[in-house]
Amino acid sequence: MTPARRERRERIQRFTWSRPILSFVGLLIAYYAFPVKTGESPGTLALSLALTAAGVGLLTWMMIKELNHVRHGQELLGPQTMSMLVVLMVMTASLALFLLNLVDPSQVAGLNTRTDALYFTLSTMATVGFGDVHAQGQLARGVVSCLIVFNVVVLASLVRAYTARPRN
Repeated sequence: MTPARRERRERIQRFTWSRPILSFVGLLIAYYAFPVKTGESPGTLALSLALTAAGVGLLTWMMIKELNHVRHGQELLGPQTMSMLVVLMVMTASLALFLLNLVDPSQVAGLNTRTDALYFTLSTMATVGFGDVHAQGQLARGVVSCLIVFNVVVLASLVRAYTARPRN
């Protein structure tokens, strides 16, 4: 490969990763700016939690659809798109746990801020689970169990599919 061609390919690769990185920054800003007032009615918070759960369901469906493409030998989404879906999943799950804890503060022990929710989600998905923030209520344990199953089944399968596919 000529140096000019190699440089062009590297430029394209940098550009293709700039979109997910900028999207991540935007999602992080949106995550912290999402309007949640602790004085809101339980019904309003429950609606926000339900909408967040619907977002998680949509993301899960998209990733399962991607796994079906892999099973049938069809073209995969690019790694940039998949990384954005994973980041969106983390943010959505974090927000769902934060809203759940606003509705019922006894659900997740040690979760007081959005950063606590993000930390708890990441430690759960990375399977390190330090224990300082942990699911205490039955609903929170159900949400965390779904997050663990998602992590083990969907993410592990996608990682396996991407690492096993032939390189161009």
